[in-house]
Amino acid sequence: MKKAPLAKIFLDPFCRRIDFIWVLHGNSCYHVIDTPTLNWTDAQATCQNLGGDLAIIRSQDESNFTRDFVKQRTLQDWGAWIGLHRDDDDKFYWVDGTPLAGHYSAWADGEPGHNFVKCAHIYNESGKLGKWNNIRCILKDADKDAAPAVLCQKKCT
Repeated sequence: MKKAPLAKIFLDPFCRRIDFIWVLHGNSCYHVIDTPTLNWTDAQATCQNLGGDLAIIRSQDESNFTRDFVKQRTLQDWGAWIGLHRDDDDKFYWVDGTPLAGHYSAWADGEPGHNFVKCAHIYNESGKLGKWNNIRCILKDADKDAAPAVLCQKKCT
């Protein structure tokens, strides 16, 4: 099966920042920071400091792109944090406040799990590649080797 090439590297000033090259897909630019990150809030702050936020995945097309992009940019089994979190009402919302209910989702089998697990990542391991999992927002130091990288997104239009 032939893989479709990733979108072109976007060198427009809206998607370029000193040492970081963002990749354009649709109307958004994406960047992976391949550093195991134990805390979802730290991952979000990292993206915000770069002018974006954690990635929002609203379609099968975006899911396919982020799956391939994360696979090419990190070796972390737990892939990368995404901008999905469970709020106090036990429902999932994207970082822009949009509820997940009634919209596209790509949960791994059996997910989302326990109600006390509030944040989400995209898997990068075989058998679950590109699927979402809910996970604790703050991981233990013992999880450092598997901790998700950071998947950032920002609008480029």
